[in-house]
Formats: sequence, structure tokens, C-alpha cells
Amino acid sequence: MIEALLNYQTADAKLRKIEKTLSESEERKKAVNAKKYLEGVEDNVNKLDDRAAELIATYQKATEDQLKLKEIESEIEESIDSASDPKEVSFLIKKAEELISKIKALGAKASKISEEIQAVMKEYSTIKNTTKAAQVQYKENAEKYNALKESVKAEKESVEKELEELKAKVDPTLMDRYLKKRANKIYPIVYAARDNVCGACNMELPMSELNRLKNGEIIDCDQCGRLIYQPKK
Repeated sequence: MIEALLNYQTADAKLRKIEKTLSESEERKKAVNAKKYLEGVEDNVNKLDDRAAELIATYQKATEDQLKLKEIESEIEESIDSASDPKEVSFLIKKAEELISKIKALGAKASKISEEIQAVMKEYSTIKNTTKAAQVQYKENAEKYNALKESVKAEKESVEKELEELKAKVDPTLMDRYLKKRANKIYPIVYAARDNVCGACNMELPMSELNRLKNGEIIDCDQCGRLIYQPKK
């Protein structure tokens, strides 16, 4: 039983090597990174659109308020020129000064908003340039990655065929345990016990587990999750 699984693992190592070559290739990494960026661009642009619309509305409101205040200021100045009562003149001058202060504040606010709008436009430009670069990177590296996949296709199919043939010789329950561990990124999966420890992680095995091994069972290591067997002496 264990011999069949060990043969399967030997063949599986060849498949894993091919998979690792593909998954760790620079072509795939660059294509994946470019794709992730492109997938997030739309969301970023939408956020910029919302921010730009908000800034423009605020800017328009500030400039409109500033114009209205300037109109009122002109009216007060005319009133000052025609007023004869010193108290009224003093009151109007005070009102004019308050208006001037508000107009200056609105001007400063509008100026700051204008700077923020320019920053948003600059970010738009940056996104546009980086999007073009990402599109080129994705296209180029996706083509290279597909070429790499094609170059190992025959070898991969041959190993997969060999694995299917070997799989039929392994107990289905044991095979299921093996495949679940492989899916969880545990590899290599099958190890021989070494004296009274796990051959993979060196954890000391309990007596109950050692007895199961002696009886020919294949156990799961509680520490590293590998399948452990007792080699024949």
C-alpha cells in the first residue's frame, strides 16, 4: 500500500516541479501584478471622479458666495459715501470690514480648493500613464507566460497521465488524504518514521501512534501534518 503511494509521490514531484516553474516565473508574476492593478483602476478612477465633482461644487459655491459678498460690499461703500450720521457711518464701516474679512476667507478657501483640484488632475494623469504601462506589461508577459505553458504542456500531460495510472493503484481513502494535504500546500507529503520521531519535523511520536505504525498504519503527524509510515527493516 505504501509503495504505491510513494510511487505516486515520486511522479507527483515531477508535476509539482513543472507547476512551480510556471507559478514562480517572472512572466506570470508580472502579468498577475499588472492585471491586479488594472482591475483596481476603475475603482480608483471612480473615487477620483467623486472627489473632483465634490471639489468643483465646493469651489463654485465659494466663488459665488464671494461675488455676492463683493456686491454687498459695494452697496455698503455707496451707503457710507451718502451717510451723514457718524454712528451710521461707523456701523457701515464695521460691516464693510466684516465683509472684507469674509471675502478674503472665501478667497483663501477657493485657492486651496483649486490646489486640490490640480492635485486630482495630476493623479488622473499619473493613473492614465501607469494604466497604459500596465496594459503593455500585462499583454507582453501574458503572451510570454502562455508560451512558457505551451513549452511544458506535453511534459505536464505526460506526468498527469502517469499520475492517473498510479492513482488507480493507491487505496482511495489514502489517496484522498494525500490530495487534501497537497491542496493545503503540504509537500512532500509522505515521510518515513525515524526511530520514534516524525521523519519530516522530528517531533517525538506518542507510543499509541508508534504502535499504529508497527501495525502497518499510515498516521498523520500532529505537528507538520505529513503522512508517516514505518519503513520495512
